Amino acid sequence: MNLVNGKSSSSISIFDRGFLYGDSVFETILVVNNQPKNLDEHIKRIKSGCKVLKIRNLDINLLYKHIEKCLKGVRNCSLSINITRGTVKRRGYSIRVGNIKPNIILTTSALHKYPKIYTQKGIKTKFAKSNISDCNNLSKIKHTNRLEQVLATSEITQAYPELILCDKKEYVIEGIASNIFFVKNNTFYTPLIEQSGVEGIMKLNIIKILKKNKTKVIQKKIKKNTITNYDGAFFCNSIRLIWNINSIEGHKYKSNKNIINLINIINYEAYK
Repeated sequence: MNLVNGKSSSSISIFDRGFLYGDSVFETILVVNNQPKNLDEHIKRIKSGCKVLKIRNLDINLLYKHIEKCLKGVRNCSLSINITRGTVKRRGYSIRVGNIKPNIILTTSALHKYPKIYTQKGIKTKFAKSNISDCNNLSKIKHTNRLEQVLATSEITQAYPELILCDKKEYVIEGIASNIFFVKNNTFYTPLIEQSGVEGIMKLNIIKILKKNKTKVIQKKIKKNTITNYDGAFFCNSIRLIWNINSIEGHKYKSNKNIINLINIINYEAYK
């Protein structure tokens, strides 16, 4: 199902600001048994992103109605929400485009079946050759300017299905399409998102679960050359949930009971 402003369509105007300049925000949401998981948290991030980008006039109640329509009769899927500034029939970067309405673009797609081994035994990963740029104003939000991630995917192979992105100062930021956690003893660590990267909904959900279970979690700057100090690591996002990591740049991690326990909790929460 594809909806543009509530109507069945797979097309947008060539004057849409999202199409022309990536002037938009987006979310990707797991839908299980017709229920979009963590929907309110995703909508909250959309609102935050629109505020940062100064995209005005988004009707949140209408967005919820469009989502309900898009998911009618759909059981399990991936739901994509894209909110663009709108359609303006004149060129130029200026956001002084009058009182226009944002375009609400919704699409559903089948869930990709990843190998189960990614979750339990884990994957090999390494650092991407390209760095992620600093941009204080745009950090944390999920805008559609993703060329750095697009180019980094050229390094993905079957042996390395996800890679780690660092900034120019060699601090670990995130995966190409995920956040990353490290574990040492019984404490979880995850990079502090300040100048680059996305504050993932699954990341925030994991932090919430860990705190609920009285498990210590620390957000801090993590240097690229310190990954050998940890007992384990994993990637996470809203669709894949958790991918365990068994090695980074050849440094191997043993199976970690804290990560396995968390995987079981996340899988239960997602598919209950």
